[in-house]
Amino acid sequence: MRKSRQTLEDVKIKDYLIDDRQESIDVSQRVMERIHALHELRNGKRPVRYRKKAVVVIICIIIALTSITGYAASRYVQIMNQKGEIIVETKEIREDPYAPHTKKWRELLSAYAERVQEQLKPGELVAYYVHDKTINAYDTANKVKTEFKPIVHASYAAFANQLEKMSGPQFMEPKYLPEGFAFESGNVFPSATEGEASWAHLKKLEPEFISEAETTLSGAKLFIKPLIWNKAGSATMRYTNGTDTLIMNAYERKNSNSPVKTMHPNGVTAEKLTVSGQDMIYMEPSADAAGSVRYKHKLEWLDVQAEVYYSIFDNSESELSKSEFIRIVKSMIAK
Repeated sequence: MRKSRQTLEDVKIKDYLIDDRQESIDVSQRVMERIHALHELRNGKRPVRYRKKAVVVIICIIIALTSITGYAASRYVQIMNQKGEIIVETKEIREDPYAPHTKKWRELLSAYAERVQEQLKPGELVAYYVHDKTINAYDTANKVKTEFKPIVHASYAAFANQLEKMSGPQFMEPKYLPEGFAFESGNVFPSATEGEASWAHLKKLEPEFISEAETTLSGAKLFIKPLIWNKAGSATMRYTNGTDTLIMNAYERKNSNSPVKTMHPNGVTAEKLTVSGQDMIYMEPSADAAGSVRYKHKLEWLDVQAEVYYSIFDNSESELSKSEFIRIVKSMIAK
């Protein structure tokens, strides 16, 4: 395996990354970041790392009076359960003073991730370790990473079959679609909380990887280990009419007491909606921000009973209206 070029030479950046001062670890948030990374990377996007901020708690009571109930739009929205506990929240991304450092670190790591991807066949999951002090100093709690190449299902039946076989999150096919829209593809992803892709298992592999890296005579920096998986933790469906696209994501949230936390770009307003009795967060970019946000409409919600978090959005140039977009989502959850 050929050596990778060192692309992160800035001493100041390296000093920052190896700073001994570490924040407390929110394991549940790390898991969600890993799950999102699996989806984003396989769709040609790069995940964004965010620093934890203080959470402002807003107590409110939601009363659903109609099938769709709207609330005032803002840049910070929460959904709470009947006990007054926050279960979902979204807030605007704030400028990160360390963004330049993060970007260069991610570019270096992404180069290795792509090298791993080139070696995978559809359905294969691996753990990998990069023997590089700069990379590992940035994320000391997660030195062992995972890469997965999903099977691309061209039919809903094949997608649903694998999802059921792998005991994945509940995912309902929309009963209503605008004329011309049809299923394009579906992917099933391994669980990041159970099995060999879990954080606990990856931590156990860390000493093994480090030992191999420190004793190798080849000078290699990248080390890969195949993982076995038989439990799905998330899935994606795509529908298209040839021009516009709908992307539907489902993430399993089993036995989790922490809220789902998401961030939205500057210029996006969020509002709370109740659709068929289900509380949701609706997001839409302003006219000024439309060119830099990759969706025109987005809905996210947590199904507490099914323990599944859903995120559905269209493309930035979509011709769908807000009402029609909501109608599609409503057809997926109608009792």
